[in-house]
Amino acid sequence: MAEHFQYWREGWVFIAAMFFIVGVPCVAVAVLGTRLINHIGRYPTKSAQLQMGVCIQLLLVEIFSFSMLAIFFHVFSD
Repeated sequence: MAEHFQYWREGWVFIAAMFFIVGVPCVAVAVLGTRLINHIGRYPTKSAQLQMGVCIQLLLVEIFSFSMLAIFFHVFSD
């Protein structure tokens, strides 16, 4: 006799959490990249200044992403 899978709710929570952890930083990077390309197109002489501003924002996105992954691992590893 085949046993039925009984952890559907936990599986959907896991999928939603991973989608949030991966999706939010991807969207943030896409928005920052699009804005950077538009600003460099308008102000090509300020390229270095614009890139440094975006670099700091990307660093914040990276810290957020790593923190969320670390929390996710800590919650699901116990």
